[in-house]
Amino acid sequence: MSFINKVKEIYKYRHMLFTLVKQDINGRYKGSIFGFLWTLLNPLFMLLVYSVVFSIVFKSDIENYPIYLFVCLMPWNAFNTMIGGGTTCVSNNASIIKKVYFPREVLPLSVVISNTIQYCFSLVITFIALLVSGMGITWYAIFLPLVMLVQVVFAFGLILMLSAANVYVRDVQYMMNPIMMIWMYASPILYSITMVPEKWLPIYKLNPMVTILQGYQSILYNQTLPNFKALGIVFLASIAICIIGYMIFNKLQRRFAEEV
Repeated sequence: MSFINKVKEIYKYRHMLFTLVKQDINGRYKGSIFGFLWTLLNPLFMLLVYSVVFSIVFKSDIENYPIYLFVCLMPWNAFNTMIGGGTTCVSNNASIIKKVYFPREVLPLSVVISNTIQYCFSLVITFIALLVSGMGITWYAIFLPLVMLVQVVFAFGLILMLSAANVYVRDVQYMMNPIMMIWMYASPILYSITMVPEKWLPIYKLNPMVTILQGYQSILYNQTLPNFKALGIVFLASIAICIIGYMIFNKLQRRFAEEV
C-alpha cells in the first residue's frame, strides 16, 4: 500500500483514533476526583516544588532557574511519556489487534496526539509562571507550534520503530528507561548548553533534543527567535526517521497478530 493510500486509510479510521486518544487521556485519571484537572495541577505542583527547592536549598547560577528548568522539563516530560507509552502501544493492545482489523499506525499516532494535547494544557501553567515571575510572554511564542511540530515528528518516527521492535523483542521496553534517563542528562535541561566544553559541542549537538529544547528555551526563557536553520535540519532528519520508521513498522506489522 502506498503512503497516500495509508493516510487515506488512517483518515477512514479517524473515529477509532479519536476514541483511543480520548481513552488514553481519560484513563490516566480514571477514578480520581479532579480527573482531567490533574493535567494542570501536576505541572503547577511541580513548578512550586522547583521554586522552593532551587530558590532556597540548591541555588544555581542560571537566572530564574526554576523557570528555566520548568520551560525545559515540561516538553521533555511530554517527549519521555510519548516514547514510553509509544514503545508498548502495540504490544499492550494485543486483544484489539487479534480481533479487529484497522491500520496499526493508529496506535502509535494516538499516543503522540494524546501526549501533545497534554503538553498543550501544561503550557497554560508555563505561561502563568512566566507572567508571575515578571518575565512575561513575547510575540515569539507564536513559533512554539513550529518547535512542537519538530518534536512530534521526531517522536512519531522513533515510536514507529520502537513499537514494532517491542512486539518481537520485549526487552526494548525495559531498555528505554535507562536510555531515556541518559538522554535527559545529555540534553540541556538541568544545565545550560554553555556549560558543555566547546570541544564536545559538535558531538553534543548531534542529539536532536538539544536543538528542540533550545527552541523552547529561546522562545519562552531567552525570549528571542529560535534557531530556524538548526530546527530545519532536525525537522528534515525527523522526516527521514519517520520514513525509515514507517518502512520498518510496515514490514514488521504483518506478524503482529501472531507475535503479540
